[in-house]
Amino acid sequence: MVFSRYLNGKRVQRAASLGAGRAETEIALLELGAVEHFDLFDVSSVGIEYAKSRAEEKGFGHKVTCHVGPISCADLNENTYDLITFVASLHHMEPLAETLERANRALTQRGIIWCANEYIGPDRFDYPAAHAAIAKSFFQQIPPGLRNHWHRELQFPTPQEVAEVDPTEAPCSSKIEPTMRHMFPALEIMPLYGAFAFMVFWGLNHDALYETPEGTELTRFILGMDKALTDAGILPTYFAHIIARKNDAFRQRALRPGRDQSTLLYRYARRTTSILRRLKI
Repeated sequence: MVFSRYLNGKRVQRAASLGAGRAETEIALLELGAVEHFDLFDVSSVGIEYAKSRAEEKGFGHKVTCHVGPISCADLNENTYDLITFVASLHHMEPLAETLERANRALTQRGIIWCANEYIGPDRFDYPAAHAAIAKSFFQQIPPGLRNHWHRELQFPTPQEVAEVDPTEAPCSSKIEPTMRHMFPALEIMPLYGAFAFMVFWGLNHDALYETPEGTELTRFILGMDKALTDAGILPTYFAHIIARKNDAFRQRALRPGRDQSTLLYRYARRTTSILRRLKI
């Protein structure tokens, strides 16, 4: 779909994946022939080495170049890539606007950014009380054998606990959608639901969930409830596919490092400047 609709069905000569991990999606794209060469970037060597070995096993190891190190230090040459992917990885990256700006500069004129299965929900999984209450109420109706055995009530980690386990876990995930809308005029967001299911899954016995008919049926029901609650406007979507086309205007309005120009203060400043310019003051 990405290639036929956004790249006119043409093979991508060179692509980059930021936060590639095991690069399973990227390897699949190479295997399909949709991409000729992938530059894989990740902070950990474990996933990257796995991806390289998988590519070699499949006979196209020469089509993968691996780079290990912080994404903020990734060597992204300008006007190089027809496609840059963030496969469930953008929510790990800070500073968000600067990461996206660097990716934009690295795109060719026809290039796109594809954020696949991206988490855009509350920062550090700090769910709003109203959202959490729905999941907690439903949790009480689940048979005990399908819940985990540690808590009688559905519990979530605190933002502090999330940060202690992984400092890069969703520090600014809720800002992904508004930031990208501000930075990329040609943007499409395809909701993938997930709010209700993501919250409820914190408290389930996952062994029973996947190994019993009752668990399979419960999973199907939860996903159906998730869709119904989102479609009714009761819960938002926490996950999405996001497609952004290269924005050439960045050269004229480059974001200053450390400044978020989507804030109220910057919007007010821009509006004031515009008024003063028209008044020739």
